[in-house]
Amino acid sequence: MALQNCSIWDMKTYLGNTYHIPDYQREYSWEAAELSDFWDDLESTKNDSDGTTHFFGQMVIHKDKTDKYIIDGQQRTVTSVIFLRALQLFYEDIFLKTKSADADEKRTDITSLCLGRYTSKANKLHLILNEPDRDYFRTAIQLGEPNYEAKAKKKSHERMRKAFIFFFDHIKSSLADYSEADVDGKIDCLDQYYDAFLFRFNVLYMEATKLEEAFVIFETLNACGKDLETSDLLKNYIFSQSKDIALAQTKWTSMINILDKADPTKYIRHFWNSSENFTRDKELYRAISKHIATPKSSKAFLNSLEKYAPIYHAMAYPGEDTPFQSKKLIQSLRALKILKARSFYPVVLAMEQSDRQFTEDDLAYVVGTIEAYMLRNFAICGKVANQSERFFAATAKSIYDGTLDDVETICDKVKEQMVSDEEFEGSFSTWTASNSQKELVRYILSRIHRLLDRNLELNPDTSEVHIEHIMPVDCTQWTVDPAIHDDYLWRLGNLALLSGPLNQSISNKPFAEKKAGYAASKIEPNSRLSLYSEWGASEITNRQKELAKYALKIWKK
Repeated sequence: MALQNCSIWDMKTYLGNTYHIPDYQREYSWEAAELSDFWDDLESTKNDSDGTTHFFGQMVIHKDKTDKYIIDGQQRTVTSVIFLRALQLFYEDIFLKTKSADADEKRTDITSLCLGRYTSKANKLHLILNEPDRDYFRTAIQLGEPNYEAKAKKKSHERMRKAFIFFFDHIKSSLADYSEADVDGKIDCLDQYYDAFLFRFNVLYMEATKLEEAFVIFETLNACGKDLETSDLLKNYIFSQSKDIALAQTKWTSMINILDKADPTKYIRHFWNSSENFTRDKELYRAISKHIATPKSSKAFLNSLEKYAPIYHAMAYPGEDTPFQSKKLIQSLRALKILKARSFYPVVLAMEQSDRQFTEDDLAYVVGTIEAYMLRNFAICGKVANQSERFFAATAKSIYDGTLDDVETICDKVKEQMVSDEEFEGSFSTWTASNSQKELVRYILSRIHRLLDRNLELNPDTSEVHIEHIMPVDCTQWTVDPAIHDDYLWRLGNLALLSGPLNQSISNKPFAEKKAGYAASKIEPNSRLSLYSEWGASEITNRQKELAKYALKIWKK
């Protein structure tokens, strides 16, 4: 067993050692919420006269022949040193002004036991950060103090600067109750923070001599996902397998920058499911760490993640800096985003990786079929969406393995999963939207307009085109039963797309006065509304059945 030390330590014992942050660890990330929680816990512990302790979490350490590396606990350790440095400066200020022996003792203790010293000849600092944060942390925190006014250029440095200011300001506020002459009162106030943190904040210290053992402990303790995302765990693991940390960092950073707003964990999972057996979030780390077990496989995996990140971003945010040229493909991806569909991502990733070399037209055909499947089964018929995850993962693996390399066959497999035309038409005929589904309503009515107006005289996908309630939300000028109004207001048959000025001009007027506006509309099928003599439940039902016929032509099986 590689775990050689497992003990409960107070923070003075823990911080008395020297630790390194591996270069593959993430940069400093704590912000206001985490700092406030830290301070609240410290205040609560300080003010508890019973002397109870506060559990500050676990610290997982990998100890090699010469050094100790923090595998879990980096953010808490860095924050602890920032807090102690702020506290030390107040002791130092009192000592310089009064030559108080008590203040001198505490400022020296913090230096020798927690911070360490640094000279040009030797680095005796007790915490050495990873490369992106190392120099700033040393010069601005451990050996100096950050600029109170000017922001740091790098995000993680700015977070450290703000953390220092947070603690400095809170300690300063606590000392404000004491007069300048009340030196003993000020020292006693500082001592309360000193004692509460260093002696009553406890950690579970776990030290392993084998890196893989440390990662197993790390993964197990973080299984709930509260401290780190799975992507962070995977990053740490992949970097630990790499022979070139700098190159791995470059590749990972490139991937993250390409993904932009897209979730890295979701990307890695979808990418994994595009070529391997279906894996859920909770199983992802274990599955990948089991298969990516050499520097070579780690490098190949990281290269692939970087290579296909643009494809993932294009699916998550279609139209934003997309590598795709096909307007049809981009249009379907936009539709699938409106449908909140993501389970199909492995299929596209598999097609991109396939030796078959699918074209963008191939992708557009498959994605268009998936669009129809998603609209029919889930948006309209209300099937359970998570059923599609395993189906798409299995389909993706077949594509990746080469056993499914024909576009027609891929689409046929998707069509086999579609609800029947009868079920789709029936559900569409009675489908009711909600105020939160305006984007979906616009998508459905826009597609019907495109079917009926091949020339697209007016583009309905703009903010200048509004969603019109034929029987309006405000029915004060209508004679309608409240129950009918509630049941039919958001029926698709009661909704239309209408240009903004026209919509505003007819607004809540009686139906007889609205008809002229519908007749003048360039968005089909609005002109047909003028053929109705009145508007109520039966008319809404009949119109929605008519729209369902169009839907069968658009999202066909």
